Amino acid sequence: AASRCRGAAIMLSWLVLLALAEAAPPPYTRMEREAAPQLTIIPRRQRQCAQACVRKGDGYVYAQHLRKAGGTLLRTYLAMYRCAPLRQAMSATQLYRLPRGFPREGTAPAAAQESLAFNTQNFLLRPATVYITLIRHPVDRIESLYFFEGKWPQKSYRRTEDTAIPLEKWLRKVRATSKRRSWGSQNHLKQRGAFPLRQRIWDEVSEYYVQIFSGVAAEATDKHLDVAKSVLDNFDAVLILERLSTEEGRDEAEALLRKLLPTPRVERACPPRLPLHKVNEGSVRKRAEPLSREDRLRIVALNPLDLELYRHAVTVHKERVVEVMGPCRVRTNCTSVRDRDLNLIWGEGALRSCGRMVYRSGRAGCRA
Repeated sequence: AASRCRGAAIMLSWLVLLALAEAAPPPYTRMEREAAPQLTIIPRRQRQCAQACVRKGDGYVYAQHLRKAGGTLLRTYLAMYRCAPLRQAMSATQLYRLPRGFPREGTAPAAAQESLAFNTQNFLLRPATVYITLIRHPVDRIESLYFFEGKWPQKSYRRTEDTAIPLEKWLRKVRATSKRRSWGSQNHLKQRGAFPLRQRIWDEVSEYYVQIFSGVAAEATDKHLDVAKSVLDNFDAVLILERLSTEEGRDEAEALLRKLLPTPRVERACPPRLPLHKVNEGSVRKRAEPLSREDRLRIVALNPLDLELYRHAVTVHKERVVEVMGPCRVRTNCTSVRDRDLNLIWGEGALRSCGRMVYRSGRAGCRA
């Protein structure tokens, strides 16, 4: 009887293992492994060739939208760059529901990505692309995120101290989600032989920037930081939100963007500008008072690597402002796309933002 029980137990264990094997996703193909984030240092690329492609209206423009770091300002600028001036009168409702605008002559396709981490293999799969981002001090970003959708739900209009979620409780909740995401990424690596092709990172209060730019959801280490630094070194523009608070800083950023994303002389109506007004700050989202010093120090303790990456981003921005690029001396096919089905430059196309971010703004000159 005992031997029959042992035999039944062994048979049951084999059946369980077989079921798990069938349920597990198949390993990545060779092409998928090559397209997945590698978590390795990215060598410096020849950025002048991609910039030459975009100046001709070819190539591509990719913006990494960082949550609560001024990303909507960047998306608005991209929409102003890409969308042709409006040629007919439309109501505000019609403009908001406009599914797609018309491309401005001589501009390159552009998209912004907010929910997915940057995939480091983009530099290989789309070499004829200009990469830009806008970054903010990590502590200020998390403080803004907390008051935006942490202290109360984002769409809650009944905001009282009785319904408010304390910062510490919110931090614990977000970090628990982050740990599950990190475990899922490592488990994906074990099962499929590579990190996820699409790594979604939405709510994060610890080392958000390092995870976004290393392309891997993880409890970040110095290795992740080094990879993230090498990625920013390959971006064509790394703007700093704090610099945009002054007219000098705004002019400096716009001059850099105009150099990278010029508009043809025949299409100078409604020139791209970084909006002067704040965005995503309605009356119900305004905070009554800032966080205490103790709360800010608690956030600092969670983000030592992000603080170092932010300082590196400031250095990269200063270099880009004074940089003078030489001509492209390599024959470049600006319109080719390698492995289109694995290309990870996803996001909302700038033409889909025309109605929401450009035409409804009422700026003079936005109608042809």
